[in-house]
Amino acid sequence: MIRPALCALLLASSPAQAEPSAFGCTNTEFAPSPSIEGRDGVFYRVQSDLRLQHPMSDIVVDQLARLARVLAGQGTTLVYVNVPTKGQAMPGFLPPEAAAYGYDEAMMQANYRDVVTRLNAAGVAAPDLMTAMLQAGPNEMVFFRSDFHWTPIGARLAAEAIGRTIRALPAYDGVTPARFTSQEAGPETAFSGLRRELQTFCKETLPPVEARTWITTRATKADAPAAAGQDGALDIFGQGDGGASLVLVGTSFSDSTINNFAGFLSEFTGIETTNYSITGGNQFGAMTSYLTSREFAEHRPTFLIWENPIYNSLAQFGPMPMDELIAAAGPPCDIPTGASAADGMLTAAFPPGALKAGDSLLFDHGGEGARVASVTLEGAGGLHRSIRIERSDRLRATGRFYLNLAPFWRPDLTRVSVSFDRPLTEASSLTLCPTPKGDAS
Repeated sequence: MIRPALCALLLASSPAQAEPSAFGCTNTEFAPSPSIEGRDGVFYRVQSDLRLQHPMSDIVVDQLARLARVLAGQGTTLVYVNVPTKGQAMPGFLPPEAAAYGYDEAMMQANYRDVVTRLNAAGVAAPDLMTAMLQAGPNEMVFFRSDFHWTPIGARLAAEAIGRTIRALPAYDGVTPARFTSQEAGPETAFSGLRRELQTFCKETLPPVEARTWITTRATKADAPAAAGQDGALDIFGQGDGGASLVLVGTSFSDSTINNFAGFLSEFTGIETTNYSITGGNQFGAMTSYLTSREFAEHRPTFLIWENPIYNSLAQFGPMPMDELIAAAGPPCDIPTGASAADGMLTAAFPPGALKAGDSLLFDHGGEGARVASVTLEGAGGLHRSIRIERSDRLRATGRFYLNLAPFWRPDLTRVSVSFDRPLTEASSLTLCPTPKGDAS
């Protein structure tokens, strides 16, 4: 027999009674991506939208600050864009039972602002997208109802906030902004893996990921009237950007055409956006693909926007991904090592003590296509360590791999070898990287 007091305790600790589903959905909390349905049939993922598993640690903030300094030393300003969760930026459609799954609106929003504040204090330009997206009208959805990506409304508000941040940066002082205009186009429907998952738990058809798209174009001399830039400066023909360039790397939030995010960035920055984003690349896919590319090495942009959802932790894979980005961001790794080729490997020998803990190496296959670099470190005292650097199928196979020696360094390190998943070419090389300007590590 259950005592009345115990019964009351059990009732108090159970989730609040959910409102009837708009689409006849049941048990969506047991979907592959556990979700709950809110007002007007808006779905939220329990883990990623309602909870924040990976608040940004001080170590990651320091790594991003190092990356920003090294990029700045070579003429590129980093803008790190935290995409807020659906629960942070669109709380008005949440159901009451969200609290039973760990959601606290004030705490979630304070967490986002804390990350942005700490990044900016460390010298990393980090716009506040959450506050901008919270300014949407009461019936405007900044995320799709049955998907976790932002709508064109959300993307536009985000781009406007990023534009304000970039226009206030010192590197923008010499920019003459061009004029870009965005116009509504026809409707477009995008595929959604989350919607497909949830549909099996619902009797009625869930709303598609559909929106009226936008097309952004650059003004020409024939366009009239002349437009004033957002800083008030008159841009007579909407032409010219003072040689400035802007590159966007990110996730499916940036790669999807339905939201026109890259186009809106051009509109609100006055600089044409080149988009290297990768769907399914997670937090490092696009950034690693771009920074290890020859395009980046030969033509560094004025501004580099790195978009990443806040729930994609930069600490998930340890220090190596960020260490590789920092090495790639520095000056050309062109210090010869005298490496020789034999049996499909490049090998460089060093006097004892010549290699330092902070040194980095570039293993360049010499062309596109190689996805794996197998590195061996040897020392006079019998040291033998193997490291595998790999690019998944989603990433671009640039054939260029960077390794910071700090996690593997020993004073007796005297030999470095590398082989690739493709035969060596005449252009294959093993070189040492100079200490990056601005790196205080």
